[in-house]
Amino acid sequence: MRLKFGQLPMLVAILAGAVGGIRIAHAAGESAEDSGTLTTDFHDRVTALEADMGPGSGWEFPFGEPRSADLNPQELNIVLSLRRLVLNDEDEELGSLADQVERRQEEMPVQMLFWLAYAQSRLHQNLACLTNLKLLLLIQNDWGHLDYGQQAWVLTGTPDLLFLLGKRELAASLYARLAASSVAQLELWGHYQLAGMDFLERDFKQAALKYSTVCEADKPGLWREHACAMAEIAGRLSRLEGEGEPHGAVAYVNP
Repeated sequence: MRLKFGQLPMLVAILAGAVGGIRIAHAAGESAEDSGTLTTDFHDRVTALEADMGPGSGWEFPFGEPRSADLNPQELNIVLSLRRLVLNDEDEELGSLADQVERRQEEMPVQMLFWLAYAQSRLHQNLACLTNLKLLLLIQNDWGHLDYGQQAWVLTGTPDLLFLLGKRELAASLYARLAASSVAQLELWGHYQLAGMDFLERDFKQAALKYSTVCEADKPGLWREHACAMAEIAGRLSRLEGEGEPHGAVAYVNP
């Protein structure tokens, strides 16, 4: 299933189950220095998007046509092919093309790198996708070649993948930056995912508060219905922890 926002597997799915240019080699562990660099790049890109957009601005998916002026004919053809295969759910051909693009020796323009990462997320190639998301966060001068929705996808997808790959503390710090954003859709995503993390840690009171923030937002995302349901569940679990479960006649008098 292809999601409208974030596109990478969300905490929603986990909760449902449980309750070329530069190339950076991916290592199983991540040093504090690497984490610090990633955090700095992430904060810089969030700030850049906030500066370009007003607090009430937003975007719609799917992403628009690539900017042909930023690509040579061969690059444009590759980007359009990746985009078409993703949007048409042609995963077998997409996997073959993504592998070919990943092996390119030429410098990769930012739009091609984005669509490669997007294809890899579609194919659940999480390690490769995260590596390319980190590369996208390094970009400064060409960051504006991505439209607002693409930039937001990089910013939401990065902590999503970090969480799924076991780097929960780092993911939480990036979600916290999103939750503090002046861009409503980033703010809601940050609260939504932090709520899921609180829920998994059995901090039901905080989970209920954060889910309620998303549920009551004036500009809700497509995850609002789930947030409202989870706010009720987390609130009930929080009350049970503090008060216990009423039984018998008490349950009817004080439901």
